[in-house]
Amino acid sequence: MFLSSILVAVRRWAYARTVANELYGLDKRDLDDVGISHWQIKDVARKAAHDAIA
Repeated sequence: MFLSSILVAVRRWAYARTVANELYGLDKRDLDDVGISHWQIKDVARKAAHDAIA
C-alpha cells in the first residue's frame, strides 16, 4: 500500500511536470485562448495530474 502511494505520487509529479512544460511553452495569446494565466500553470498542471492519475 505504501509503495503504491509513492508510485502514484511519482506518476502525478511526472505528469504535472510534462503538462507544465507544455504550458510554459505557450505564449500569452495561446494561454489566453485556453483561459489561464502564466501564474496559474503550476496549479493547472497539478490538478490535471490529480484528475488523470488515480
